[in-house]
Amino acid sequence: MKKLLMTVVGAACFMALMGGGVARASVITWFGQTDPSSGNATVSVNAVYLTNYGVAFKTGSIGPFVMDWVVLGLNTSSLTNGSASVKLSLRNTTNTTAYSALAGSTEYAVDTLNFSMPTTTSTDFTLNLTAANIPNISSYSMAADTAYSLIIYNANSVFGIQRHTGYASGATNNYYTVNEGFTALNTFHNNVTYSNNANSFPSLAISFGNTTAVPEPSTYALLCISLGVVGFARRRMVSKGSEG
Repeated sequence: MKKLLMTVVGAACFMALMGGGVARASVITWFGQTDPSSGNATVSVNAVYLTNYGVAFKTGSIGPFVMDWVVLGLNTSSLTNGSASVKLSLRNTTNTTAYSALAGSTEYAVDTLNFSMPTTTSTDFTLNLTAANIPNISSYSMAADTAYSLIIYNANSVFGIQRHTGYASGATNNYYTVNEGFTALNTFHNNVTYSNNANSFPSLAISFGNTTAVPEPSTYALLCISLGVVGFARRRMVSKGSEG
């Protein structure tokens, strides 16, 4: 009877440990601006993808990768109407060379962002995009060790994108935080490496990554772990008693 009870308990513990409990979200940032923004730049109204702001990057070696969140730091600029729209596009790159890679002609996925913003001019705000806001991009699987670009273009009104200025030429990539093997390749405006003056090559307030579900151990699983510790301690005591 005792063996049967232990077998049943053991099976239940195995199922509990394998099944886990309620999942929690683990947010991974693959690419993001390291320093806080120190100003903003105007996003032009133009439907051509070459009139853009964006970043080029290379994925890590263990893929594929699905981008299911993006955060954009924006600014109302001269707008007071409280709403705007722009396209967010995932594309190829013209090459894979640092400070040379730009947005390519192939658009893998694009979503139109319609958003609300403050009704005061020159006001910073953050656009937090989940998979529901970017259904096409979040459905696209990026390959490992491959260069991509993420750009905004085709704005319907003039607003701003936040930036951090003052980096030296050839240094901007060092001021993006990257994870899981991702590499920053370039920052560009109108498909030219971005420089707001001869001595300043800014970073842009563009971050993106993935959200994964991590199962929490269930109450039964935790109970089983506790029973295992108690059982181990009891066996140690019996063993020592036999040795004595």
